Amino acid sequence: MSPRATRWAWLGVALVSGVVVGLGFPPYHVWPAIPVGLAGVALACRQVRPGRGLAAGYLFGVGFYGVVIHWMSALGWPVLLVLTAWMAVWYALVGLVLALTRRWRGGWLAGVAVWLGVEWAGARWPIGGFGWARLAYATPGTPIAGLLPLVSSSGVGLLIVATGFGLGAAAERWWQWRQHRAIDPTSRRFPLAWPAVLAGLLLVSGLGGWAGSFYQPAPDGPSLTVAVIQGNVPGRGIDALGPRYTVENNHLSETILAQARINAGQDSRPDFVVWPENSTATDPLTDQTTHAIVQAAVDLVGVPILVGAITDGPGPDERQTTGLWWTSTGVTAVYHKRNLVPFGEWIPARQFFVPLVPALAYVGAQSIPGTDPGVLDVSAAGQPLRVGDIICFELAYDDTFDQMIAGTASTGGGAQVAVVQTSNAMFTGTVQMSQQEAITRVRAMESRREVLVATTNSLAGLIDAQGRIVYHAQLATADAQVFTVPIRTALTPAVAYRPVFDAATIAAPLLVWLVLGLAGRPRRRPTATATSTKERP
Repeated sequence: MSPRATRWAWLGVALVSGVVVGLGFPPYHVWPAIPVGLAGVALACRQVRPGRGLAAGYLFGVGFYGVVIHWMSALGWPVLLVLTAWMAVWYALVGLVLALTRRWRGGWLAGVAVWLGVEWAGARWPIGGFGWARLAYATPGTPIAGLLPLVSSSGVGLLIVATGFGLGAAAERWWQWRQHRAIDPTSRRFPLAWPAVLAGLLLVSGLGGWAGSFYQPAPDGPSLTVAVIQGNVPGRGIDALGPRYTVENNHLSETILAQARINAGQDSRPDFVVWPENSTATDPLTDQTTHAIVQAAVDLVGVPILVGAITDGPGPDERQTTGLWWTSTGVTAVYHKRNLVPFGEWIPARQFFVPLVPALAYVGAQSIPGTDPGVLDVSAAGQPLRVGDIICFELAYDDTFDQMIAGTASTGGGAQVAVVQTSNAMFTGTVQMSQQEAITRVRAMESRREVLVATTNSLAGLIDAQGRIVYHAQLATADAQVFTVPIRTALTPAVAYRPVFDAATIAAPLLVWLVLGLAGRPRRRPTATATSTKERP
């Protein structure tokens, strides 16, 4: 193969590797594909010059995000293309570093550090970031998942990337050895260093995951009984919620049916009820009809309802996605969603993008993020209680989740019971729902907390503290279930020390590289001929 053809071939390998890694995520969940795909992109980027390494990393990102987030096309193909094109830029940086360090021993360690730095930065910047596709979010149901409460998603990500890039480095060394043996059949045997590194990573991952699965802090008090309502909606996409008051009436109807089963003794009487995000499409604080529907439901069940609402304000043509703790006397606690879906709930540079993509006008009024952690200081069953509320997309954000679990000075403590309110109706029929459920499972495992999930029409139910699905409702159906969950306040290392893990997972590979004395020692690659270095693409 000519050098030019070889260059194109490696770019193709990078693109295919992105697709392969994407197949490790739900709903496909071919998780062994992840280290294989990572090995492919590491190998591809380390065979080309820096400029082409940048291109290879970018193509990997395109293939990866094209598979994982193709559900964003529900908001319009331009939205999917723009987001994929932007997120791929981060992986171009990984490809550049891998190519720059290709002549340095242990240079793949720099790639590991940059990958983890990219996951951290890409989840925060720009416009709040987009952290949906972190490698750790593909780990539920895998042997490594038990490590999540001990070392957080970042620590698990380190092991995944190190294993994948290590596999690529081992393949590269094997190929170089084969070339060398072709010239000198009497040369030494293939060095066992790389197989030993890989075996060590697999051993640490497997044993750590097994040991971590036994870690479970004890509950702190009596259990709570909670009813979770999935009222269902009639459509999908932009118009999923249906005609005015449809979603409100659907949740009232399902609450009435749930109460009938409770009255008949088929279900336990709950301490409170949870309605999902967007269980009201109009502001129940200002719209009299919606207010009456919610109040009727509260009066019927006789306990508070955590209502997911769209509320007006704080300014003209603005809105907020809100959790309202609604009691017989009215709303006593409020939480406003902090992390909003770009182009789904709010439009960055609105004056530029809406004329460019007119379909974005269907997003409606600009959503405004909240500022306070999702800890509702309320009363249930006659006792004080701190209910943690995470709303949909916020699951992907470490800081938002951790502040809900651990609390801050302003909340007086962290959540004692965790609730996720979500509305996936816009993405009905896509893989988004199964991916969000996987992220919910990761959060349950990281915090070792039970997580109650209320949705409008998809997978409402309960995830236990081990990340197992106790129950989830069927898609596009109405459902109501009553669950009993313990009160917990203990913090896992993953939640308590996440900033330490974030920093350590980026710094550790670089430090190992420096300690081994490899950073300043370029190595000479074995070559099949005296001119092969010049022919390398």
